[in-house]
Amino acid sequence: MAVATFQVTLLAGITRVQSGSPQIFCKQIMFQNNATHTMRIGDINTSASQGMLLATGTPGGAMNSGVSAVNYTYLSDWYVFGTVNDVLDVLYII
Repeated sequence: MAVATFQVTLLAGITRVQSGSPQIFCKQIMFQNNATHTMRIGDINTSASQGMLLATGTPGGAMNSGVSAVNYTYLSDWYVFGTVNDVLDVLYII
């Protein structure tokens, strides 16, 4: 088991949490809003009105995918929608 962290800077429109290769297969993923605006996290259909709301604040809103020994997920399966140049913190366990 290994823990890693990185940050995603949001683009205009929907932003994929991880792009490129190799895809990262995770047991658990945690997201935290590190910005002054709200953002939403979810699948490819995430938008300004759809997806899990991550509020602003100190600390910002967070979401935990939960630990799974069987149902792993790729980081590339996740998308975020928010304000351009805002930052999302990502912590994952492989």
